[in-house]
Amino acid sequence: MLASVATAHPLSISYSSFTIGEQEVSTFFRLPLDDLDLLFRLDQNLDNKISDAELQKADVPIQDYLLTHASITVNGIVLVGKLQKLGFWEDKGGYPYIEANVSYQSTSTIDKLNVSVNVLTDLYPDHRNLAEFILGDQREEHVFHRGTTWSGTREIGRSWTTARDFFVLGVEHIVTGYDHILFLLGLLLVASGLRSFVIIVTSFTVAHSITLALGVLGWVQPAAQAVEIMIALSIAYVGLENLLFKEVKYRWLLTFVFGLAHGFGFAGILQNMDLQREGLLLGLLTFNLGVEVGQLLIVALFWPVLLQLAKSSHREWIVRIVSAIILLFGVFWLVERTIWV
Repeated sequence: MLASVATAHPLSISYSSFTIGEQEVSTFFRLPLDDLDLLFRLDQNLDNKISDAELQKADVPIQDYLLTHASITVNGIVLVGKLQKLGFWEDKGGYPYIEANVSYQSTSTIDKLNVSVNVLTDLYPDHRNLAEFILGDQREEHVFHRGTTWSGTREIGRSWTTARDFFVLGVEHIVTGYDHILFLLGLLLVASGLRSFVIIVTSFTVAHSITLALGVLGWVQPAAQAVEIMIALSIAYVGLENLLFKEVKYRWLLTFVFGLAHGFGFAGILQNMDLQREGLLLGLLTFNLGVEVGQLLIVALFWPVLLQLAKSSHREWIVRIVSAIILLFGVFWLVERTIWV
């Protein structure tokens, strides 16, 4: 009977890191605080705050959960992990996580290992865990989802699978980002032709690519809530502009300005992984490519509909109705992100 606030970015994300030694794998898991509270009722006194004492009381069930949902097999033997430390962690946007450090001991030298991580997939079947494997100065990134396994040896290194993982993550992020989809739809509704259509999409692509790079590289880091407010404002404004003006000039410039905000919105995922420069550039390139492909998929889906709409005698009313819906969603997210956050 209880309802929760809807989010425009339903893709659920957590983080993990695995440091491989001679006979030990040291790990940390960073899981959203809200999700663990949902699983273990951490807020026992119901004051809407989780204290360190409340968190420590849940150390045994959290350890059991992690050992059940994350496994490491070395040379064919499943290792037994032990929780070493439990605490709080915040991402660069101030979003709270629980950080759990777990140590896995092996009785033999670690030559080959298989790792699977299925945390939070019982809550969100499409949950993604962004992982990094570290062996000396070698690093490799991997994106875990339900049923996937990472396999490696003492000669780990980045491969095409890392690029593939971040590419797929980029596609998923854009096609499940309802706010980005509505923003793009609002722009395309009033495109006057193919040339206008291409200019609008290109300006958005260039803008968010710039701020995605600036944000991920850490050169510019605006407050996460301010970015989300700007994204919501851009959606509401596009819907309102479509309602007020029959002919919108310089839409590409508006698209570029608000595309800058959308790029910062994409950047948070990669920032939270604290990747080294090589991995950061690879993740940035392939994630951004995935975002672009996802955007093209959305455009390809809408394009036939927009062509038919241009020929319809009811085009003006349809545009107004859809724009009003976009405006309402934009206002809702704007209120949600300014008052309820």
